[in-house]
Amino acid sequence: MFNTKNSRFSGNKLIILFLVMTASLFSQSWNNVVQTTIQFNTMVGLDLATNRDGNHILVNDYFYNGSHNYSLKYYLLNSSGSVIRSYTLENFQGGGGIQFANIDGANDRIYVVYKLGNQIKTRKSTNAGISWTNDSNILPINIGNNTCNHIDITFGKDDNALHVVWATQDAGSDYKTYYRRLDINNAWGTTENVTDGSNVGGFPTVSKSQNRVHVSYNTGQSEDPSTNTGEAKSRDKFTNTWQTPQLVYTPQSFRERIHAGSSKLFDFYYKLETGMGQYTSDLYVKERSLGGTYWSSPVLLKTSSTVYEIVSAANTYDGKSHIVYEILGGVGYRSYSGSSWSSEFTVGSGYNSPRISSVSNDLFVTWGNEPTKYIRYRQYDAAPLAPQNPQLSTNPSNNRVRLSWSKNQEPDISIYEVWRKVAEMGGNWQLIGTTTNNYFVDNEYYYAPKAGDFTLTYKVRAKDIGNNFSLYSNEVTVRAEYLGKEYLAGNNTDYKLIQNYPNPFNPSTKISYSIKEDGFVTLKVYDILGVEIATLVNEQKTAGSYEADFNASHLPSGMYIYKLHASSFTDVKKMLLTK
Repeated sequence: MFNTKNSRFSGNKLIILFLVMTASLFSQSWNNVVQTTIQFNTMVGLDLATNRDGNHILVNDYFYNGSHNYSLKYYLLNSSGSVIRSYTLENFQGGGGIQFANIDGANDRIYVVYKLGNQIKTRKSTNAGISWTNDSNILPINIGNNTCNHIDITFGKDDNALHVVWATQDAGSDYKTYYRRLDINNAWGTTENVTDGSNVGGFPTVSKSQNRVHVSYNTGQSEDPSTNTGEAKSRDKFTNTWQTPQLVYTPQSFRERIHAGSSKLFDFYYKLETGMGQYTSDLYVKERSLGGTYWSSPVLLKTSSTVYEIVSAANTYDGKSHIVYEILGGVGYRSYSGSSWSSEFTVGSGYNSPRISSVSNDLFVTWGNEPTKYIRYRQYDAAPLAPQNPQLSTNPSNNRVRLSWSKNQEPDISIYEVWRKVAEMGGNWQLIGTTTNNYFVDNEYYYAPKAGDFTLTYKVRAKDIGNNFSLYSNEVTVRAEYLGKEYLAGNNTDYKLIQNYPNPFNPSTKISYSIKEDGFVTLKVYDILGVEIATLVNEQKTAGSYEADFNASHLPSGMYIYKLHASSFTDVKKMLLTK
Protein backbone atom coordinates (compact mmCIF):
# COMPACT_ATOMS: atom_id res chain seq x y z
CA MET A 1 0.00 0.00 0.00
CA PHE A 2 1.13 3.58 -0.66
CA ASN A 3 1.76 5.72 2.40
CA THR A 4 -0.10 9.00 2.83
CA LYS A 5 2.70 11.07 1.35
CA ASN A 6 2.97 8.89 -1.73
CA SER A 7 -0.82 8.92 -2.16
CA ARG A 8 -0.86 12.71 -2.16
CA PHE A 9 2.05 12.74 -4.58
CA SER A 10 0.21 10.30 -6.85
CA GLY A 11 -2.86 12.54 -6.76
CA ASN A 12 -0.77 15.56 -7.68
CA LYS A 13 0.72 13.66 -10.60
CA LEU A 14 -2.77 12.80 -11.79
CA ILE A 15 -3.78 16.46 -11.62
CA ILE A 16 -0.67 17.48 -13.55
CA LEU A 17 -1.28 14.74 -16.11
CA PHE A 18 -4.88 15.91 -16.54
CA LEU A 19 -3.73 19.50 -17.06
CA VAL A 20 -1.13 18.42 -19.62
CA MET A 21 -3.69 16.32 -21.48
CA THR A 22 -6.21 19.16 -21.37
CA ALA A 23 -3.65 21.61 -22.72
CA SER A 24 -2.81 19.14 -25.49
CA LEU A 25 -6.46 18.70 -26.41
CA PHE A 26 -6.98 22.44 -26.77
CA SER A 27 -3.55 23.60 -27.99
CA GLN A 28 -4.86 24.37 -31.46
CA SER A 29 -3.02 27.30 -33.00
CA TRP A 30 -0.86 28.55 -35.86
CA ASN A 31 2.47 26.76 -36.07
CA ASN A 32 5.63 28.69 -36.83
CA VAL A 33 6.30 29.94 -40.36
CA VAL A 34 8.49 27.52 -42.31
CA GLN A 35 10.73 28.68 -45.14
CA THR A 36 10.73 25.66 -47.42
CA THR A 37 13.53 24.57 -49.75
CA ILE A 38 11.38 25.42 -52.81
CA GLN A 39 13.01 28.25 -54.77
CA PHE A 40 11.72 30.42 -57.60
CA ASN A 41 13.17 33.05 -59.94
CA THR A 42 10.23 35.18 -61.09
CA MET A 43 6.99 33.68 -59.90
CA VAL A 44 4.29 33.62 -62.56
CA GLY A 45 1.90 31.73 -60.31
CA LEU A 46 1.56 29.56 -57.21
CA ASP A 47 -1.25 27.23 -56.18
CA LEU A 48 -1.99 24.76 -53.39
CA ALA A 49 -4.22 21.75 -52.72
CA THR A 50 -4.02 19.57 -49.60
CA ASN A 51 -5.19 16.03 -48.85
CA ARG A 52 -4.07 13.21 -46.53
CA ASP A 53 -0.91 12.72 -48.62
CA GLY A 54 0.28 16.26 -47.84
CA ASN A 55 0.42 19.69 -49.46
CA HIS A 56 0.45 19.62 -53.25
CA ILE A 57 2.18 22.80 -54.44
CA LEU A 58 2.33 24.06 -58.02
CA VAL A 59 4.97 26.66 -58.95
CA ASN A 60 4.89 28.41 -62.34
CA ASP A 61 8.33 29.98 -62.64
CA TYR A 62 10.06 32.21 -65.21
CA PHE A 63 13.65 33.22 -65.85
CA TYR A 64 15.45 34.98 -68.67
CA ASN A 65 18.95 34.04 -69.86
CA GLY A 66 18.87 35.45 -73.38
CA SER A 67 15.57 33.70 -74.02
CA HIS A 68 12.26 33.32 -72.18
CA ASN A 69 12.17 30.18 -70.06
CA TYR A 70 9.15 28.85 -68.17
CA SER A 71 8.82 25.84 -65.91
CA LEU A 72 5.83 24.27 -64.19
CA LYS A 73 6.90 22.22 -61.18
CA TYR A 74 4.98 20.15 -58.67
CA TYR A 75 6.07 19.63 -55.06
CA LEU A 76 4.65 17.43 -52.32
CA LEU A 77 5.22 19.06 -48.95
CA ASN A 78 4.51 17.26 -45.67
CA SER A 79 2.71 18.95 -42.80
CA SER A 80 6.04 19.97 -41.23
CA GLY A 81 7.08 21.87 -44.36
CA SER A 82 9.62 19.39 -45.76
CA VAL A 83 9.62 18.47 -49.45
CA ILE A 84 8.79 14.79 -49.99
CA ARG A 85 9.12 14.80 -53.79
CA SER A 86 9.08 17.05 -56.83
CA TYR A 87 8.11 16.60 -60.48
CA THR A 88 8.63 18.81 -63.52
CA LEU A 89 5.32 18.91 -65.38
CA GLU A 90 6.33 21.25 -68.19
CA ASN A 91 9.30 23.23 -69.51
CA PHE A 92 8.74 25.82 -72.24
CA GLN A 93 10.96 28.29 -74.03
CA GLY A 94 9.46 31.18 -75.97
CA GLY A 95 6.88 33.93 -75.82
CA GLY A 96 3.55 33.56 -74.06
CA GLY A 97 4.84 30.86 -71.78
CA ILE A 98 2.90 28.73 -69.33
CA GLN A 99 -0.12 30.60 -67.98
CA PHE A 100 -2.90 30.35 -65.41
CA ALA A 101 -1.69 27.16 -63.69
CA ASN A 102 -4.09 25.65 -61.12
CA ILE A 103 -4.04 22.59 -58.86
CA ASP A 104 -6.96 20.96 -57.03
CA GLY A 105 -8.42 17.58 -56.12
CA ALA A 106 -9.51 15.37 -53.25
CA ASN A 107 -9.00 11.89 -51.83
CA ASP A 108 -6.41 10.22 -54.08
CA ARG A 109 -6.81 12.40 -57.18
CA ILE A 110 -4.92 15.63 -57.89
CA TYR A 111 -5.40 17.68 -61.08
CA VAL A 112 -3.20 20.33 -62.67
CA VAL A 113 -4.67 22.61 -65.37
CA TYR A 114 -2.76 25.29 -67.31
CA LYS A 115 -2.60 27.12 -70.64
CA LEU A 116 0.19 26.51 -73.13
CA GLY A 117 -0.15 28.04 -76.58
CA ASN A 118 -3.76 27.69 -77.73
CA GLN A 119 -4.48 24.70 -75.51
CA ILE A 120 -5.68 24.14 -71.96
CA LYS A 121 -3.77 21.10 -70.74
CA THR A 122 -4.75 18.84 -67.85
CA ARG A 123 -2.58 16.41 -65.88
CA LYS A 124 -3.78 14.03 -63.19
CA SER A 125 -2.03 12.01 -60.48
CA THR A 126 -3.58 9.24 -58.39
CA ASN A 127 -0.44 8.35 -56.42
CA ALA A 128 0.51 11.58 -54.62
CA GLY A 129 2.49 13.05 -57.50
CA ILE A 130 4.75 10.09 -58.21
CA SER A 131 3.45 9.86 -61.77
CA TRP A 132 1.15 11.96 -63.96
CA THR A 133 -1.10 11.32 -66.95
CA ASN A 134 -0.19 12.85 -70.30
CA ASP A 135 -2.22 14.31 -73.17
CA SER A 136 -3.21 10.89 -74.47
CA ASN A 137 -5.02 10.22 -71.18
CA ILE A 138 -6.82 13.57 -70.90
CA LEU A 139 -7.28 15.40 -74.20
CA PRO A 140 -6.33 19.10 -74.18
CA ILE A 141 -8.98 21.76 -74.79
CA ASN A 142 -8.31 23.83 -77.90
CA ILE A 143 -9.30 27.45 -77.21
CA GLY A 144 -8.06 29.12 -80.41
CA ASN A 145 -5.70 32.06 -80.88
CA ASN A 146 -7.78 34.76 -79.17
CA THR A 147 -6.39 36.23 -75.97
CA CYS A 148 -7.17 34.31 -72.77
CA ASN A 149 -7.13 36.31 -69.53
CA HIS A 150 -7.81 33.67 -66.87
CA ILE A 151 -8.41 29.99 -66.07
CA ASP A 152 -9.80 28.61 -62.80
CA ILE A 153 -10.70 25.12 -61.55
CA THR A 154 -12.47 23.45 -58.65
CA PHE A 155 -12.97 19.81 -57.73
CA GLY A 156 -16.54 18.86 -56.83
CA LYS A 157 -16.65 16.38 -53.97
CA ASP A 158 -20.40 15.90 -54.48
CA ASP A 159 -20.07 14.82 -58.12
CA ASN A 160 -16.44 13.60 -58.06
CA ALA A 161 -15.60 15.74 -61.10
CA LEU A 162 -13.29 18.59 -62.08
CA HIS A 163 -14.89 21.88 -63.17
CA VAL A 164 -12.93 24.29 -65.39
CA VAL A 165 -13.68 27.87 -66.52
CA TRP A 166 -11.71 30.14 -68.83
CA ALA A 167 -12.22 33.39 -70.73
CA THR A 168 -11.15 34.32 -74.26
CA GLN A 169 -11.53 37.53 -76.25
CA ASP A 170 -14.07 36.19 -78.74
CA ALA A 171 -16.37 39.22 -79.15
CA GLY A 172 -14.29 42.15 -80.36
CA SER A 173 -12.72 43.68 -77.28
CA ASP A 174 -15.09 41.75 -74.99
CA TYR A 175 -14.36 38.43 -73.33
CA LYS A 176 -16.54 35.34 -73.07
CA THR A 177 -16.37 32.91 -70.15
CA TYR A 178 -16.62 29.19 -70.91
CA TYR A 179 -17.14 26.11 -68.74
CA ARG A 180 -16.32 22.42 -69.07
CA ARG A 181 -16.55 19.38 -66.79
CA LEU A 182 -14.08 16.45 -66.58
CA ASP A 183 -15.47 13.22 -65.13
CA ILE A 184 -13.71 10.44 -63.21
CA ASN A 185 -13.04 8.55 -66.46
CA ASN A 186 -11.03 11.47 -67.93
CA ALA A 187 -13.85 12.35 -70.35
CA TRP A 188 -14.72 15.98 -71.04
CA GLY A 189 -18.28 17.25 -71.25
CA THR A 190 -19.32 19.80 -73.86
CA THR A 191 -18.02 23.38 -73.81
CA GLU A 192 -20.68 25.76 -72.48
CA ASN A 193 -20.79 29.54 -72.85
CA VAL A 194 -21.45 30.96 -69.37
CA THR A 195 -21.76 34.54 -70.63
CA ASP A 196 -24.34 33.68 -73.24
CA GLY A 197 -26.20 36.57 -74.90
CA SER A 198 -25.22 40.14 -74.00
CA ASN A 199 -23.46 39.25 -70.77
CA VAL A 200 -19.77 39.58 -71.59
CA GLY A 201 -17.02 38.90 -69.11
CA GLY A 202 -13.54 37.66 -68.29
CA PHE A 203 -11.29 36.87 -65.33
CA PRO A 204 -13.60 33.99 -64.28
CA THR A 205 -13.52 31.94 -61.09
CA VAL A 206 -15.50 28.82 -60.20
CA SER A 207 -16.71 27.12 -57.02
CA LYS A 208 -18.90 24.11 -56.25
CA SER A 209 -21.72 23.35 -53.83
CA GLN A 210 -24.24 20.51 -53.73
CA ASN A 211 -25.80 20.23 -57.24
CA ARG A 212 -24.57 23.72 -58.17
CA VAL A 213 -21.65 25.19 -60.09
CA HIS A 214 -20.99 28.84 -59.25
CA VAL A 215 -19.10 31.06 -61.69
CA SER A 216 -18.04 34.69 -61.34
CA TYR A 217 -16.71 36.93 -64.09
CA ASN A 218 -15.89 40.57 -64.79
CA THR A 219 -17.02 42.62 -67.76
CA GLY A 220 -13.72 44.52 -67.84
CA GLN A 221 -11.56 43.98 -70.91
CA SER A 222 -8.03 44.68 -69.76
CA GLU A 223 -5.66 43.51 -67.07
CA ASP A 224 -4.98 47.17 -66.29
CA PRO A 225 -7.59 48.05 -63.63
CA SER A 226 -6.77 51.76 -63.58
CA THR A 227 -8.10 52.21 -67.10
CA ASN A 228 -10.62 49.42 -67.50
CA THR A 229 -12.86 48.23 -64.70
CA GLY A 230 -16.18 46.52 -65.02
CA GLU A 231 -19.08 44.83 -63.36
CA ALA A 232 -18.75 41.77 -61.13
CA LYS A 233 -21.31 39.18 -62.11
CA SER A 234 -22.15 35.63 -61.07
CA ARG A 235 -24.05 32.77 -62.64
CA ASP A 236 -25.08 29.36 -61.30
CA LYS A 237 -25.56 26.06 -63.03
CA PHE A 238 -28.20 24.15 -61.07
CA THR A 239 -28.21 20.45 -62.00
CA ASN A 240 -28.01 20.86 -65.82
CA THR A 241 -29.46 24.35 -66.30
CA TRP A 242 -27.71 27.72 -66.22
CA GLN A 243 -29.64 30.24 -64.14
CA THR A 244 -30.10 33.96 -64.83
CA PRO A 245 -26.83 35.95 -64.38
CA GLN A 246 -26.70 38.16 -61.27
CA LEU A 247 -25.02 41.52 -60.85
CA VAL A 248 -22.74 41.50 -57.80
CA TYR A 249 -21.21 44.95 -58.07
CA THR A 250 -20.72 47.83 -60.51
CA PRO A 251 -18.84 49.73 -61.86
CA GLN A 252 -15.27 49.69 -60.48
CA SER A 253 -14.63 46.04 -59.70
CA PHE A 254 -11.60 44.49 -61.38
CA ARG A 255 -10.84 41.22 -59.56
CA GLU A 256 -13.29 38.72 -58.04
CA ARG A 257 -13.31 35.36 -56.32
CA ILE A 258 -16.52 33.37 -55.95
CA HIS A 259 -16.54 30.83 -53.15
CA ALA A 260 -19.16 28.40 -51.86
CA GLY A 261 -18.95 28.20 -48.09
CA SER A 262 -20.72 25.71 -45.87
CA SER A 263 -24.09 27.47 -46.14
CA LYS A 264 -23.45 30.69 -48.06
CA LEU A 265 -21.99 31.85 -51.34
CA PHE A 266 -19.38 34.63 -51.15
CA ASP A 267 -18.08 36.99 -53.77
CA PHE A 268 -14.83 38.74 -52.83
CA TYR A 269 -14.05 41.68 -55.07
CA TYR A 270 -11.56 44.51 -55.23
CA LYS A 271 -12.93 48.00 -55.86
CA LEU A 272 -10.40 50.27 -57.52
CA GLU A 273 -9.38 53.40 -55.59
CA THR A 274 -9.06 55.93 -58.38
CA GLY A 275 -6.04 58.21 -58.24
CA MET A 276 -4.18 55.89 -55.84
CA GLY A 277 -2.15 53.90 -58.35
CA GLN A 278 -2.78 51.12 -60.82
CA TYR A 279 -3.53 48.28 -58.38
CA THR A 280 -4.57 50.09 -55.19
CA SER A 281 -8.02 48.95 -54.12
CA ASP A 282 -10.40 48.08 -51.29
CA LEU A 283 -11.39 44.47 -50.62
CA TYR A 284 -15.12 43.82 -50.16
CA VAL A 285 -17.26 40.75 -49.76
CA LYS A 286 -20.92 40.09 -50.49
CA GLU A 287 -22.88 36.99 -49.57
CA ARG A 288 -26.10 35.18 -50.46
CA SER A 289 -27.64 31.79 -49.81
CA LEU A 290 -26.24 29.03 -52.03
CA GLY A 291 -29.43 28.89 -54.09
CA GLY A 292 -30.42 32.52 -53.66
CA THR A 293 -30.85 35.38 -56.08
CA TYR A 294 -30.12 38.34 -53.79
CA TRP A 295 -26.64 39.51 -52.85
CA SER A 296 -26.18 41.28 -49.51
CA SER A 297 -24.77 44.73 -48.91
CA PRO A 298 -20.97 44.85 -49.19
CA VAL A 299 -18.74 44.35 -46.15
CA LEU A 300 -15.35 46.10 -46.24
CA LEU A 301 -12.51 43.74 -45.34
CA LYS A 302 -9.39 45.71 -46.31
CA THR A 303 -8.63 49.26 -47.41
CA SER A 304 -5.89 50.62 -49.67
CA SER A 305 -4.34 47.28 -50.54
CA THR A 306 -2.00 46.93 -53.49
CA VAL A 307 -3.44 43.89 -55.25
CA TYR A 308 -1.91 41.59 -57.82
CA GLU A 309 -3.66 38.34 -56.84
CA ILE A 310 -7.29 37.52 -56.12
CA VAL A 311 -8.38 36.17 -52.76
CA SER A 312 -7.83 32.47 -51.96
CA ALA A 313 -10.53 30.70 -49.92
CA ALA A 314 -11.17 27.38 -48.14
CA ASN A 315 -13.75 25.76 -45.83
CA THR A 316 -13.25 23.72 -42.67
CA TYR A 317 -15.33 20.92 -41.17
CA ASP A 318 -16.63 23.18 -38.37
CA GLY A 319 -18.58 25.25 -40.92
CA LYS A 320 -16.18 28.19 -41.15
CA SER A 321 -14.83 29.80 -44.30
CA HIS A 322 -11.29 31.19 -44.45
CA ILE A 323 -9.47 33.56 -46.80
CA VAL A 324 -5.92 34.80 -47.36
CA TYR A 325 -4.97 37.86 -49.38
CA GLU A 326 -2.17 40.30 -50.00
CA ILE A 327 -1.42 42.99 -47.45
CA LEU A 328 1.48 45.43 -47.35
CA GLY A 329 4.56 43.20 -47.19
CA GLY A 330 2.70 40.12 -46.03
CA VAL A 331 -0.27 37.76 -46.04
CA GLY A 332 -3.57 38.63 -44.35
CA TYR A 333 -6.05 36.08 -43.02
CA ARG A 334 -9.69 36.24 -41.92
CA SER A 335 -12.35 33.66 -41.08
CA TYR A 336 -16.14 33.70 -41.25
CA SER A 337 -17.98 32.08 -38.35
CA GLY A 338 -21.42 32.02 -39.98
CA SER A 339 -22.46 35.56 -39.10
CA SER A 340 -19.38 37.82 -39.16
CA TRP A 341 -15.76 38.06 -40.26
CA SER A 342 -12.88 37.92 -37.79
CA SER A 343 -10.32 40.67 -37.47
CA GLU A 344 -7.26 40.47 -39.70
CA PHE A 345 -4.37 38.21 -38.68
CA THR A 346 -0.96 38.42 -40.36
CA VAL A 347 0.10 34.92 -41.39
CA GLY A 348 3.62 35.99 -42.33
CA SER A 349 5.81 38.37 -44.28
CA GLY A 350 6.34 38.10 -48.01
CA TYR A 351 3.27 38.57 -50.15
CA ASN A 352 3.59 36.72 -53.47
CA SER A 353 0.51 34.67 -54.48
CA PRO A 354 -0.85 33.60 -51.06
CA ARG A 355 -2.91 30.40 -51.20
CA ILE A 356 -4.94 28.59 -48.55
CA SER A 357 -6.18 25.00 -48.38
CA SER A 358 -7.88 22.92 -45.69
CA VAL A 359 -8.43 19.36 -44.51
CA SER A 360 -10.91 18.74 -41.68
CA ASN A 361 -10.23 21.75 -39.40
CA ASP A 362 -6.56 22.18 -40.30
CA LEU A 363 -5.51 25.11 -42.49
CA PHE A 364 -2.47 25.24 -44.77
CA VAL A 365 -1.08 28.44 -46.32
CA THR A 366 1.71 28.92 -48.85
CA TRP A 367 3.11 32.05 -50.44
CA GLY A 368 6.26 33.33 -52.12
CA ASN A 369 8.71 35.34 -50.06
CA GLU A 370 9.93 37.75 -52.70
CA PRO A 371 13.11 38.98 -50.95
CA THR A 372 14.51 35.46 -50.46
CA LYS A 373 12.91 33.76 -53.50
CA TYR A 374 11.71 30.83 -51.40
CA ILE A 375 8.21 29.47 -50.83
CA ARG A 376 6.95 29.91 -47.28
CA TYR A 377 4.45 27.69 -45.47
CA ARG A 378 2.35 27.83 -42.32
CA GLN A 379 -0.24 25.52 -40.79
CA TYR A 380 -3.09 26.14 -38.41
CA ASP A 381 -2.98 22.91 -36.43
CA ALA A 382 -6.41 21.88 -35.18
CA ALA A 383 -7.36 18.63 -33.45
CA PRO A 384 -8.03 15.75 -35.87
CA LEU A 385 -11.54 14.54 -36.48
CA ALA A 386 -12.63 11.34 -34.74
CA PRO A 387 -11.85 8.19 -36.76
CA GLN A 388 -14.90 7.00 -38.64
CA ASN A 389 -16.53 3.68 -39.45
CA PRO A 390 -14.94 1.37 -36.82
CA GLN A 391 -15.58 -2.30 -37.58
CA LEU A 392 -14.69 -5.63 -35.97
CA SER A 393 -13.81 -8.80 -37.83
CA THR A 394 -11.62 -11.89 -37.60
CA ASN A 395 -7.98 -11.45 -38.55
CA PRO A 396 -7.38 -13.79 -41.52
CA SER A 397 -3.96 -15.08 -40.46
CA ASN A 398 -4.67 -16.07 -36.85
CA ASN A 399 -8.41 -15.57 -36.12
CA ARG A 400 -7.73 -12.85 -33.54
CA VAL A 401 -10.04 -9.85 -33.11
CA ARG A 402 -9.31 -7.20 -35.76
CA LEU A 403 -10.47 -3.59 -35.40
CA SER A 404 -10.43 -1.41 -38.54
CA TRP A 405 -11.59 2.13 -39.33
CA SER A 406 -11.47 4.68 -42.15
CA LYS A 407 -8.15 6.46 -42.37
CA ASN A 408 -8.22 10.12 -41.35
CA GLN A 409 -7.82 12.69 -44.12
CA GLU A 410 -5.50 14.98 -42.14
CA PRO A 411 -1.91 14.76 -43.46
CA ASP A 412 -0.37 15.24 -40.00
CA ILE A 413 -1.71 12.14 -38.21
CA SER A 414 1.10 10.48 -36.23
CA ILE A 415 -0.62 7.51 -34.52
CA TYR A 416 -3.96 5.98 -33.61
CA GLU A 417 -4.63 4.87 -30.03
CA VAL A 418 -6.73 1.73 -29.58
CA TRP A 419 -8.73 1.35 -26.35
CA ARG A 420 -10.61 -1.69 -25.03
CA LYS A 421 -12.82 -2.62 -22.11
CA VAL A 422 -13.95 -6.10 -21.04
CA ALA A 423 -17.35 -6.20 -19.36
CA GLU A 424 -16.58 -9.39 -17.40
CA MET A 425 -13.34 -7.90 -16.00
CA GLY A 426 -14.64 -4.67 -14.51
CA GLY A 427 -15.46 -2.76 -17.70
CA ASN A 428 -12.61 -0.25 -17.36
CA TRP A 429 -11.09 1.29 -20.48
CA GLN A 430 -7.46 0.38 -21.18
CA LEU A 431 -5.07 1.63 -23.84
CA ILE A 432 -3.99 -1.62 -25.51
CA GLY A 433 -1.82 -0.31 -28.33
CA THR A 434 -0.97 2.29 -30.94
CA THR A 435 -0.57 2.00 -34.69
CA THR A 436 0.15 4.09 -37.77
CA ASN A 437 -2.19 1.86 -39.79
CA ASN A 438 -5.97 2.11 -39.88
CA TYR A 439 -6.39 -1.32 -38.28
CA PHE A 440 -5.26 -3.11 -35.14
CA VAL A 441 -5.14 -6.83 -34.29
CA ASP A 442 -5.91 -7.68 -30.67
CA ASN A 443 -3.74 -10.76 -30.17
CA GLU A 444 -5.19 -11.48 -26.73
CA TYR A 445 -8.61 -12.61 -27.98
CA TYR A 446 -10.11 -14.93 -30.56
CA TYR A 447 -12.95 -13.54 -32.64
CA ALA A 448 -16.05 -15.54 -31.57
CA PRO A 449 -19.12 -13.29 -31.93
CA LYS A 450 -21.64 -16.10 -31.30
CA ALA A 451 -19.85 -18.26 -28.74
CA GLY A 452 -17.44 -16.02 -26.86
CA ASP A 453 -17.31 -15.82 -23.07
CA PHE A 454 -16.11 -12.20 -22.97
CA THR A 455 -17.77 -8.95 -24.11
CA LEU A 456 -15.17 -6.67 -25.67
CA THR A 457 -15.80 -3.02 -26.55
CA TYR A 458 -13.31 -1.00 -28.61
CA LYS A 459 -12.80 2.63 -29.55
CA VAL A 460 -10.01 4.51 -31.29
CA ARG A 461 -8.76 8.08 -31.45
CA ALA A 462 -6.21 9.89 -33.63
CA LYS A 463 -3.21 11.93 -32.56
CA ASP A 464 -1.38 14.38 -34.83
CA ILE A 465 2.26 15.45 -34.80
CA GLY A 466 1.30 18.55 -32.83
CA ASN A 467 0.04 16.27 -29.98
CA ASN A 468 -3.59 17.17 -30.62
CA PHE A 469 -6.01 14.32 -29.94
CA SER A 470 -9.27 13.68 -31.73
CA LEU A 471 -12.46 12.68 -30.00
CA TYR A 472 -12.98 8.95 -29.72
CA SER A 473 -14.64 7.02 -32.51
CA ASN A 474 -17.95 5.30 -32.03
CA GLU A 475 -17.70 2.21 -29.85
CA VAL A 476 -18.00 -1.30 -31.32
CA THR A 477 -18.62 -4.49 -29.33
CA VAL A 478 -18.12 -8.20 -29.94
CA ARG A 479 -18.11 -11.48 -28.03
CA ALA A 480 -14.70 -13.14 -27.98
CA GLU A 481 -12.61 -15.84 -26.33
CA TYR A 482 -9.49 -15.14 -24.32
CA LEU A 483 -6.29 -16.44 -25.85
CA GLY A 484 -5.74 -18.78 -22.87
CA LYS A 485 -8.58 -21.01 -24.11
CA GLU A 486 -7.29 -24.15 -25.80
CA TYR A 487 -8.35 -23.43 -29.39
CA LEU A 488 -5.26 -24.83 -31.09
CA ALA A 489 -4.32 -28.48 -31.34
CA GLY A 490 -1.27 -29.44 -29.34
CA ASN A 491 0.92 -30.28 -32.31
CA ASN A 492 0.24 -26.88 -33.87
CA THR A 493 1.13 -24.95 -30.72
CA ASP A 494 4.47 -23.25 -30.21
CA TYR A 495 6.19 -22.29 -26.98
CA LYS A 496 4.80 -18.93 -25.87
CA LEU A 497 4.26 -16.88 -22.73
CA ILE A 498 1.42 -14.34 -23.02
CA GLN A 499 1.20 -10.99 -21.25
CA ASN A 500 -1.08 -11.32 -18.25
CA TYR A 501 -4.58 -9.86 -18.42
CA PRO A 502 -5.69 -7.58 -17.03
CA ASN A 503 -2.51 -5.60 -16.49
CA PRO A 504 -2.30 -3.60 -14.27
CA PHE A 505 -4.49 -5.82 -12.05
CA ASN A 506 -6.16 -5.90 -8.63
CA PRO A 507 -6.16 -8.38 -7.05
CA SER A 508 -6.17 -11.21 -9.61
CA THR A 509 -5.01 -11.75 -13.16
CA LYS A 510 -4.72 -14.51 -15.74
CA ILE A 511 -1.48 -15.78 -17.28
CA SER A 512 -1.71 -17.76 -20.51
CA TYR A 513 0.99 -19.88 -22.08
CA SER A 514 1.45 -22.62 -24.64
CA ILE A 515 3.94 -25.48 -25.04
CA LYS A 516 4.88 -27.24 -28.24
CA GLU A 517 5.75 -30.66 -26.79
CA ASP A 518 4.87 -32.77 -23.76
CA GLY A 519 7.13 -32.01 -20.80
CA PHE A 520 7.58 -30.70 -17.32
CA VAL A 521 6.43 -27.08 -16.90
CA THR A 522 7.04 -24.52 -14.16
CA LEU A 523 5.39 -21.11 -13.91
CA LYS A 524 6.56 -18.99 -10.99
CA VAL A 525 6.05 -15.43 -9.72
CA TYR A 526 8.84 -13.29 -8.21
CA ASP A 527 9.01 -9.84 -6.67
CA ILE A 528 11.18 -7.14 -8.16
CA LEU A 529 14.15 -8.29 -6.02
CA GLY A 530 13.94 -11.81 -7.39
CA VAL A 531 12.34 -13.41 -4.32
CA GLU A 532 9.95 -16.21 -5.28
CA ILE A 533 6.36 -15.32 -4.34
CA ALA A 534 4.27 -18.12 -5.79
CA THR A 535 4.44 -21.32 -7.86
CA LEU A 536 1.47 -21.46 -10.24
CA VAL A 537 2.49 -24.53 -12.26
CA ASN A 538 4.91 -27.30 -11.36
CA GLU A 539 3.94 -30.47 -13.20
CA GLN A 540 4.03 -32.55 -16.38
CA LYS A 541 1.93 -31.06 -19.23
CA THR A 542 0.91 -32.28 -22.66
CA ALA A 543 1.39 -30.00 -25.65
CA GLY A 544 -1.26 -27.29 -25.83
CA SER A 545 -2.42 -23.90 -24.55
CA TYR A 546 -3.11 -23.20 -20.87
CA GLU A 547 -4.25 -20.49 -18.49
CA ALA A 548 -3.22 -19.95 -14.84
CA ASP A 549 -4.83 -17.68 -12.24
CA PHE A 550 -2.74 -15.54 -9.93
CA ASN A 551 -4.37 -13.94 -6.87
CA ALA A 552 -2.31 -11.23 -5.17
CA SER A 553 -4.78 -10.09 -2.53
CA HIS A 554 -2.15 -10.73 0.15
CA LEU A 555 0.62 -8.78 -1.62
CA PRO A 556 1.45 -5.06 -1.70
CA SER A 557 1.20 -2.93 -4.83
CA GLY A 558 4.19 -3.03 -7.09
CA MET A 559 5.93 -4.67 -10.04
CA TYR A 560 6.16 -8.47 -10.17
CA ILE A 561 7.84 -10.90 -12.55
CA TYR A 562 6.53 -14.23 -13.83
CA LYS A 563 8.71 -16.87 -15.46
CA LEU A 564 7.81 -19.88 -17.63
CA HIS A 565 10.20 -22.79 -18.05
CA ALA A 566 9.32 -25.73 -20.36
CA SER A 567 11.90 -28.06 -21.90
CA SER A 568 14.62 -25.73 -23.22
CA PHE A 569 12.22 -22.76 -23.47
CA THR A 570 12.30 -19.94 -20.89
CA ASP A 571 10.53 -16.59 -20.98
CA VAL A 572 9.98 -13.80 -18.43
CA LYS A 573 7.43 -10.96 -18.33
CA LYS A 574 6.46 -8.17 -15.92
CA MET A 575 3.08 -7.35 -14.41
CA LEU A 576 1.86 -4.50 -12.21
CA LEU A 577 -0.32 -4.87 -9.11
CA THR A 578 -2.17 -1.66 -8.15
CA LYS A 579 -4.33 -1.39 -5.06
